[in-house]
Amino acid sequence: MKNKSMIRAAIALLVATVSISVVASPVSASVGVKLNQTAKLADLQVISINLSSVPAGQGVYISQCFKAQIGQRTATGLICNGSIAEQGTMIWATTDASRGSQSANGQLTLMLHSSFKKVDANNVSTTYECGVKNCSIFIYRDHRGLSDTALDTIVPIKFLLTQDVALTSLGLKKDGAKYVAGSSVSIGASKLVTTKGQAVVVTSSETRSICTTTGTSSFTIKFRKAGICSITLFAEGTDNLDQMIKTITYIVK
Repeated sequence: MKNKSMIRAAIALLVATVSISVVASPVSASVGVKLNQTAKLADLQVISINLSSVPAGQGVYISQCFKAQIGQRTATGLICNGSIAEQGTMIWATTDASRGSQSANGQLTLMLHSSFKKVDANNVSTTYECGVKNCSIFIYRDHRGLSDTALDTIVPIKFLLTQDVALTSLGLKKDGAKYVAGSSVSIGASKLVTTKGQAVVVTSSETRSICTTTGTSSFTIKFRKAGICSITLFAEGTDNLDQMIKTITYIVK
């Protein structure tokens, strides 16, 4: 997963750099908001955010939320990615330079996720898929006036369609499973297709020769010696599809 995040983050930063600024169309507009992109977003894409009309001496939180509603807060069912304690998952912006905050008068950046997980009070994890209609950027008062809904602003965001490939359809075991050293798996080209019809490429960044991949359209994975084998499945994106970068690890014994 670390490799996937690093690859996607690098691509996302490049996309954000060349994006053309557009004025967002908030569902509510208590705070002026300008996002450089609101549609055809890729997973882990970094967007820029500019605010206006945040009152002097006040601050706001900026979060990527799932089916947010005006007036909602965590206690009343608001579901957002991350928390203020998780660096990079949300923004705290103020007009009075409160310690630990960013300036509400400057350009802000936020990395978006096409899906995110939340763990509830019963330690049950739920994955929330954003897609083209479920998520938004939600701006609301910070902890110094959390119950004040006057600044609540919602800007809908739309992600590219996602694609995937089932490991079982490739003849591979589930992520984290074990393979015997000396064994191999061959995958024919006809199977190396995502759920959206894009060709899948199989690679390994393993530098200790624990496992290797060979092939161009069909691929063979060889598990050579004991250790942790990391395999990446990649498929190109299109104007309407997000690229797929799926990293799986196997224990070779």
